[in-house]
Amino acid sequence: MHKLFDRRIASEIRLIGCVLMLALAALVYLYQRVFLPSYFFTDETTILNLMRYSDLGLLEQNSFVSTATVFSVFGPVGSQLLLLASTCLVIFYISRKSLRLVDLAFSFVLMLSFAMFNLKLSKEVVVILMNLLACLACSWRISNHRKVMLVSAIYLIYAWQFRSYYVLIVAAMMAMHIVFSTQGKLRATIVLAVLVGCLALPGDFWNQLQQARDIVNLDRDGLSDSKTIFSNPFSPNGVATALPNAGFAALRFYFAPVFSLRVQEVFLSFTLCFLTFVLFRRRNCKHPLALLLIANFSIQTFFEPDLGSFFRHLSAYAFCVFGIHYLQPVHQEKLHRAVAVFGSPNFYRKA
Repeated sequence: MHKLFDRRIASEIRLIGCVLMLALAALVYLYQRVFLPSYFFTDETTILNLMRYSDLGLLEQNSFVSTATVFSVFGPVGSQLLLLASTCLVIFYISRKSLRLVDLAFSFVLMLSFAMFNLKLSKEVVVILMNLLACLACSWRISNHRKVMLVSAIYLIYAWQFRSYYVLIVAAMMAMHIVFSTQGKLRATIVLAVLVGCLALPGDFWNQLQQARDIVNLDRDGLSDSKTIFSNPFSPNGVATALPNAGFAALRFYFAPVFSLRVQEVFLSFTLCFLTFVLFRRRNCKHPLALLLIANFSIQTFFEPDLGSFFRHLSAYAFCVFGIHYLQPVHQEKLHRAVAVFGSPNFYRKA
């Protein structure tokens, strides 16, 4: 099974996969209003109404207004072209980076959710472009320290203009990078310092972080799009309930069918578990994009109000896993180089 997953695929197969994913995206884009419920288009309607009927410069800034401001630069038609361009870029990127059979399989699984959630105007379009920029920065031949700094700068700019909580993603990513970059007693000291820092944060900070989930869901119970909502099992009470509530959310995401056995729950959990497998299969958790993925997921567990919202956000950053190169044992790497150069792993034996 491991050999099957690790089997390298030819460039022609990647090209065929790319064409098929583009065809899938085209079909979903053209017919999504036929098979998707109306609440899937709520964000698009809000953004278009802001663009058409509001003076964006006079409105109080929030993530919707900021996103509408970006799309207003391109206009309705240009915004659709930007949407399609971002989708095509993601497809080209993951097709080019699908070097193994497991990658190609995951790319098709990911594109199902990506197409379902992101082929319409939403705040995630900007997030997708931002994450593509992060992947580009991490492809440069610079140190991991510089890559983390560049990705952090990109995320902080986004946090400043769109969603302030992205600062927490940066903080989590940088904390993990510092921990992974050290060893021995220094690493233990840094971990202890991080824990002390978390405990030292005001209880109100942790309460606001946890209460966001319950506040959003307060008026949604019984609505048509409320079937996947869930609340905190413990009433927010500072740091004491932060980890239990976040841990419950993580279990809710990974094991959604246990709580409600429906097709969407099965697909969500399968996609998340597959992503986790692809991530750890690379044996490269120190990579900046791996840290970015883990940080995004970790922060989501604190306040995501429902499975649909979680899945939508997940699809906008999950493709970053393709930018993490594999780490292999030295003897396997030498064998692959021998095959690439001489065409046979038995070359040295014959010599």
